[in-house]
Amino acid sequence: MLILSLLLSSCASMDDNNKQRQVASVISYLFPDTQEVPTANSNIAHITVPFRIGIAFVPDNASPEFRLPENERLKLAGQVRDAFSHYPFVQEIVPVPSVYLKSEGGFANLERVASLLSLDVIALISFDQVQNSGASGWSFLYWTGIGAYIVEGDQYDILTSVETTVFDIKSQRLLMRAGGISTIQGAATWVGFSEYARAARTQGFVDAIDKMIKELHVEVKMFRENAVKDPMINLLLPKGYNPN
Repeated sequence: MLILSLLLSSCASMDDNNKQRQVASVISYLFPDTQEVPTANSNIAHITVPFRIGIAFVPDNASPEFRLPENERLKLAGQVRDAFSHYPFVQEIVPVPSVYLKSEGGFANLERVASLLSLDVIALISFDQVQNSGASGWSFLYWTGIGAYIVEGDQYDILTSVETTVFDIKSQRLLMRAGGISTIQGAATWVGFSEYARAARTQGFVDAIDKMIKELHVEVKMFRENAVKDPMINLLLPKGYNPN
C-alpha cells in the first residue's frame, strides 16, 4: 500500500505542477534594462564581405533537469551552420558555447564574444517551449503496480517556438530574422515518462529549427537582394567580388 501510494503521488498525471516551460528571450538578453519594446537604431552596418558569423542560444530560465543540454544545443547550432555554409559571402560560421553568453549580458557581452572569436555577425537563437502533461484514461491501472511499467497512462503535449535573429555586432543593427514552430504529442508509462518527455522536448527543438532554417533561407535571399541598395548597410567587398 505504501509503495502504491508513493507511486501515485509521483506520476506525472497526479502532479499538480503539470506544466513546465523554458524561455530564452532575445529582448531580455539584449535590452535588460528596459521594459519597452526597443526601436530600430540609426547606425549604419559596415559589413566586410565575406564575414564570420557566430551562432548562439540565448541564455534561458529553465531548471537544470528541464533545459536543453549543451551538447544538443551545439548539435542544433551545427545544423544551422551546415545549412548556410555554402553561401559565398560567408567566410565561416562558428557555434558559440552557451557559457560565453551571460544572462542579460546585452550587446556589451556580444562585443566581448565577437572580440574573442573574431566575429562580425551573430545569429541568436531564442525559444519558448511549453510542456503540458496529464493523465490518460488508462492511468487508473497504475494501482496494479505492474501498470506503471506497461501502461501508457501519462500524456504530454509539447509546443516549441524558435526564432533566429541576425545582428551586425558593431552597429547593433538587425539584419534578418526567421522562426519555426513545432508541436509534439505522445504518451508514456509512469516509469518511462521523464525519458520519453525529454526526448520529445529535444525533438521539438529539432523540428522547429528545421522549419526555421527553411524560413531563414528565404530571409537570406531577400538580404542578398536588398543589402546592396539599403542605405543603412555598407558592404565592404573584396576586389573582384560580385555582390549579385
